[in-house]
Order: sequence, then C-alpha cells, then structure tokens
Amino acid sequence: MVLTESSFAGGGDQAPRADLSPSQRWTLTAGAVLLHGIVAIAAWRSATLPAIPPDPAPLMVSLITNDAVPLAPPAPPTAEPPKPVAAPKPVVPVAPQKTPPPVLASTRAAEPKDMQVPVSAPEPRPVPAVTTPTPVQNTPTAAATSATSTAPSSEPAVPPPPKTLPSSAVRFLIKPQPVYSAASLELGESGTVTMLILVDEQGRTKEVQVTKSSGYPRLDRAAVAAERAARFQPYLEAGVPSSVWVPHSITFNLEER
Repeated sequence: MVLTESSFAGGGDQAPRADLSPSQRWTLTAGAVLLHGIVAIAAWRSATLPAIPPDPAPLMVSLITNDAVPLAPPAPPTAEPPKPVAAPKPVVPVAPQKTPPPVLASTRAAEPKDMQVPVSAPEPRPVPAVTTPTPVQNTPTAAATSATSTAPSSEPAVPPPPKTLPSSAVRFLIKPQPVYSAASLELGESGTVTMLILVDEQGRTKEVQVTKSSGYPRLDRAAVAAERAARFQPYLEAGVPSSVWVPHSITFNLEER
C-alpha cells in the first residue's frame, strides 16, 4: 500500500506539509501499514471463528397426578361364535320281543326224581409226583456198578475184520479148475492172474479180488470163476473156525494146457 502526502494532510483542501523530514515520512508510512495489518487480521479472525449458539430455551416441567390420567374404556366383550349343533342320531326300530308262552302248572304232584338236578362230578386233578433224589455214594465200587448197569447191552459185538494169511495157511479141498476159452487159444493169450480170496467159516469162497491182472480180461474172468468153484479147509483159530483172506495165483500157459 502506498501512502501519499495527501493522506496525512489536515483537510482535503490543505496542502501537504513540507516541513516533514524523510525519516518522519517513513515512520508515518510504517505506522499506517501496521495499522492496516492489524485491522485485516482482526477482520479475518472474526470471519473464521465459529458462531456461538444461543442458550437453549428452558424446559417447562409440570407434575401430572394420577387423577388427571384418563383411563382407557374397557374393551367390549367379544361375541362367541355359535357352536355347531350335532345332527340327531337316527332312531333304530327295536324289534318286539317275543314273550314265552305261559307254563301251565301240572296238577300232578312233583316226584322226588323230578326235583333232582344232575350235578357233574368235579374232575380229579392230577397230583404231581414227588421224586426223592437217591443219594449217590462216592465210592469206586458204586460208580463202576452204575456205569456197568447203564452201558447198552442190546447191541451185538462187532466181529474183528478177517486176517490176511499166506497161501500155505489154508489147504484146498477142491482145487480150482481154470477153463481156457477158445478165443484165448486162437489169439494165443497167456499170463498169470494174482488174486486175494476171502474164505468163510465153512471153507467157501465168499469174495475174490484181482490184485494183478494177466493183461487179458478173458483170462482174468476165467481165473475168478475157477476160484469161486473151489473149496477150502476152514481155518481154525483157537479151535474156532473164522474167515481169512488168502492170496492165490493161476497161470495160463498154452504149452501146459
């Protein structure tokens, strides 16, 4: 801001004072600048400060007594809906009961047998049997006796299987006579058939098993048939005849037939 000499004159029409020195002029100029700065700062602070709100108005409180509170009117009663009426049950006609015909009184006096009423006799109830336990003696003799008495005695004893003896243990009464068939002769079949024969207590052949074949079925069948026709002397074991198995062989030879 530039101050002229007219700003410090006494009036608008007055002329600037010419008696001021340069230092006085500078002092006046600096004072004017400082004054304008203070005014500007005050104006800026007044514009930026927040406005102070006015004091709130006082609240007026009044006490209300219970008598002054109006009561709400009672609610009107609600009407209940009508209940459904049950339909009447159909009337079932009742059949008239037949009255029995009147019993005519008999003029005959009642006899004792007519006044008797048959009464069934009560069925006798079975009386449960009371079993008295038999004391068991803890002696070896009593245990052995009870075990012997309870053992089944009706089953027959199973005989032991027949023994197998050598061929020399049994002798022939009737030796086997093998038959050489014509077909075996024409075909030149020959060989030895080894068999195991079961001889019974009477010395008869009970069973024949071929243990070694001759290689020809016809010769094997002929040897079995010859052994079945043979008879043996019964084998005695401790003087008692018994069944035994005995091996025997028959040889078919074209030269010795």
